[in-house]
Amino acid sequence: MQARKKLIKATDNGSAEALPSGEKVEAILQGAIHEFVKNGFAATTMDKVTAAAGVSKTTVYSYFQDKEKLFIALIERLITTHGVALNKKDPQMFEGEPAEVLTNFANDLLNRFNKSISSTPEFLGLIRLMIGESGRFPMLAQYMVRNIDKNVYQFIANYLRSHPKLQIADPEATTRVFLGAIVHYTMIEYMLQAGEIMPMQQERLIKCLVNLIIPKQENEEDKYAAIKDKSSRRKRSSSGKFEQDYQEPKQVRSLRLTNTAWENLDKIARENNLTRSELIERLARGEKLGL
Repeated sequence: MQARKKLIKATDNGSAEALPSGEKVEAILQGAIHEFVKNGFAATTMDKVTAAAGVSKTTVYSYFQDKEKLFIALIERLITTHGVALNKKDPQMFEGEPAEVLTNFANDLLNRFNKSISSTPEFLGLIRLMIGESGRFPMLAQYMVRNIDKNVYQFIANYLRSHPKLQIADPEATTRVFLGAIVHYTMIEYMLQAGEIMPMQQERLIKCLVNLIIPKQENEEDKYAAIKDKSSRRKRSSSGKFEQDYQEPKQVRSLRLTNTAWENLDKIARENNLTRSELIERLARGEKLGL
């Protein structure tokens, strides 16, 4: 903003050539944003950018060889100024329970987007331009996908894949679902300005999304509560004897095990690709498993 004020002051006096080198670049970028958003990528020329920036054509070309590189410089500005900070060396970024981590990440992503729109009026226009021109100039959108979207995608996928408490079958597809829901929300709320047609609170969306990816865990004390439940009353035959109400082998009837024992059975069953009931029956039949 300060550079923009200096640019306006300089151009009021006839030229921005007297600005320092860094401020000249800022003046060119500000002029480029204005022209790209106003005219679109195809209709914007380096001459128009030169006029908007208040510098000579030689100065513009000394920093940017063509308008493609100029546009990429603007995308890089989006990455550094408004992009998601993904510092792999930050130990606190993905600390905590998975549901809390993903909730905070989604909120941070949406809050940053909203802040960018509020603080930089041209931000939304530049994103719309990049999407709108992606048919004729795919390299513009591909640059942002390669340098922002892909990094975010890989970071979340690696987290879902490596977290010891999670057993997600397809972390990559799950990540696409997670980020896709967030992108769709921003499209409706901001890009298309249609939030009133499909109203949705940010907190409600994120809570539902996280619960879909990470179902609530059962409490340890309730995990094996089924063994404490009483069975329904058995029926009697006409002779007064109880009718058989079980199908399992005699050896596995009326099992009473500690929670630790059930947990160990669960682990062995998963390692042998069996259900817990199948494991018990095979053990009862004396079959040898890879224990």
